[in-house]
Amino acid sequence: MQKLRKISVKTRAGTFVLEMSSKGLWAVRFPVFSRVTSGTLTFSRTMNVPAFKKIRKMKLDLTGYTPFQAKVYAALRKVRAGQTVTYGELARRAGYPGAARAVGSAMKKNRLPIIVPCHRVLPAVGGLGEYSAGKKWKRWLLEYELKQDGGGRMERNRKAKA
Repeated sequence: MQKLRKISVKTRAGTFVLEMSSKGLWAVRFPVFSRVTSGTLTFSRTMNVPAFKKIRKMKLDLTGYTPFQAKVYAALRKVRAGQTVTYGELARRAGYPGAARAVGSAMKKNRLPIIVPCHRVLPAVGGLGEYSAGKKWKRWLLEYELKQDGGGRMERNRKAKA
C-alpha cells in the first residue's frame, strides 16, 4: 500500500478528507451526513466551494483501477452537473453496451466521489440506487445540482425518488 497524505477540507457540512498519493488525488472521504439537510443550507455556504473547485482540477491517481473502470469513470466525468444517466447508458457511453451491472460494480469501487460523480448514476427502474456516502448525500448532491443555473438550464434525465 502506498503512503497517503491526508488533507482536511472543513465545511459547515463537516470535514471531508482528501487522501493524496505521490501521483495525485487518491480518495475523497465524506463526513457523516448530519447537519446538511436539503433546503436548509446552500451548497456554497455549506461546502467550501473554492476548495472543491480546486479539487476537481487536481490530477487523479487511478492506481488499482482496471482499464474498464478507468473508461467508465472517464465517461462519467463527462456527465454534466444536473444531469443523470442510468447504469446502462453509462455502459454504452463508455463503449460497453450491455455492461450495466459491471458499471454498477465500478461505481461501488469509486473512491473519488464528487470528482468521479457517481451520484449522477441512477437505476433504470427508478429510485436513487446506492451511494458510498449514503443516500442522503446522493439526494442532497442531486438536488443541489438541479437547483443551479450555471450559465445554462440544468435538467435531470430521470426522476430520482427514494
